[in-house]
Amino acid sequence: MENLLSLLQRATGLACDSRKVKPGDLFFAIRGRAADGNQFAAAAARQGALAVVTEMPEGLPDLPIPVCKVPCARQALAELAACFYRHPSRGMALAGVTGTNGKTTVTFMLEHIFRQAGFTTGLIGTVCVNAGRTSFASTLTTPDALTLQQYLAMMRQNGVTHAAMEVSAQGIEMQRVHGVRFSCGILTNISPDHLDFHGNFAAYRRAKENFTSLLATDTPLIINASDPYCRSVAARHPGPVVTVAVTAPADVEAQIIHCSSRGSTFQLDFTEVLTTLGGHRLSPGPARVLLKLPGRHNVENAAMAITTALLHDVPVEIAVRAMATFSAITRRMEVFHLAGLTVVDDTALNPGSINAVFDTLGAYRHHRLIVVAAIRGCRGAAINTANAQALAEQWRTRPFALFVTASQGSVGAGDMVSPKEKSAFCQALEAENTVYQFSETLPATLTAALDSASSGDLLLLLGAQGMDDGYQLLRKLTADRPRSADCFDLQSGDRLI
Repeated sequence: MENLLSLLQRATGLACDSRKVKPGDLFFAIRGRAADGNQFAAAAARQGALAVVTEMPEGLPDLPIPVCKVPCARQALAELAACFYRHPSRGMALAGVTGTNGKTTVTFMLEHIFRQAGFTTGLIGTVCVNAGRTSFASTLTTPDALTLQQYLAMMRQNGVTHAAMEVSAQGIEMQRVHGVRFSCGILTNISPDHLDFHGNFAAYRRAKENFTSLLATDTPLIINASDPYCRSVAARHPGPVVTVAVTAPADVEAQIIHCSSRGSTFQLDFTEVLTTLGGHRLSPGPARVLLKLPGRHNVENAAMAITTALLHDVPVEIAVRAMATFSAITRRMEVFHLAGLTVVDDTALNPGSINAVFDTLGAYRHHRLIVVAAIRGCRGAAINTANAQALAEQWRTRPFALFVTASQGSVGAGDMVSPKEKSAFCQALEAENTVYQFSETLPATLTAALDSASSGDLLLLLGAQGMDDGYQLLRKLTADRPRSADCFDLQSGDRLI
């Protein structure tokens, strides 16, 4: 078996998909949950692969090319991808954001601040990838290791100096970010999610805890001090830790001055401990921040993004001005006014995000609350049970009309709701005596919700992939419906037209 580094010197590329192998590529036979990469080694050889990298060479057929055995093929791919692309993360300030909820918002906020500070920016996350000169839709929150290094190399080529990326628990567990150098780590919160992949909440927490192993000993870790799990993770980090909290003791404290459906005003106070940190300097004085996004959770997100920016030497005045011009992200508490209704659209996909949305709804004046919830497909029964229980708890507190859908016909094969997931969701609601109406398809569910709605009601579109088309479908369904001559926006008193 040949030495891996000598093979890398001769390689013209890397691949972990036999269909994408080109002559001279190193093929990494990754053992996945559905298939073993060894099964495709012969195909990779026929495509012209230089060699095969595998954990289990004894499982390979006779091959006309060299085989290299490694302890972990995923880690080897990550390390060699970083080396092949000449470690692009080392040439930029790259903030890694992990946590159950808020990753997308924090990365978008941080990139916005960096851009307003005059930097050339990049972003990698759930919604899109911004490589500096070009942007495109994402397929994974955290791309596989090879794709990630390609994105980072593209950013370097495009002159990106400052970037933010989402780091998912799966990305950590599957070694996708191994070999990436972060200038700062951010941990937003930890609550149950991805239980289908990790098996249980304890295993999911352990994946988040391993985030600290990706940070150098002198790399700052910013955490939400209000979350006990975040504090537990921070205790494992040997480097500097910066705590951020809303109305609670922390290195950076956010005091909410005003919070409404139109946004929030809050003050950031910095402790003297943060006068200097690892060569960075933070303003010790208070900063008043205007944010156009509603909700306490968005105040937390903004406070963490601003703190991160300050650690990257962005003046506090620029960070504050940037937050005042930051706009809503697609399906993150987006608010619309449609046919006399206030519509709130959010991709809430776990109990933590569901509760955060409901906590924000009190800022919206409305008559009745109507909720359309999409069951999560291909994510397992456990998370759907937990989501239904969160809805049931909210329903007990303030009853609302609940409409549930499996989004049949609105999602691809990778997001289809199984009978087991549907049963888990509905049984959890019924166990709590929650009244709801179920329809298999999203259009039928939205139609039923509209039939029950009256002018002045608040309609909440809740859920991940199954609700992605919810608002556009809602617009089509309401286009031909008769409207009252006097429909007013309850938020502003303006006549809706």
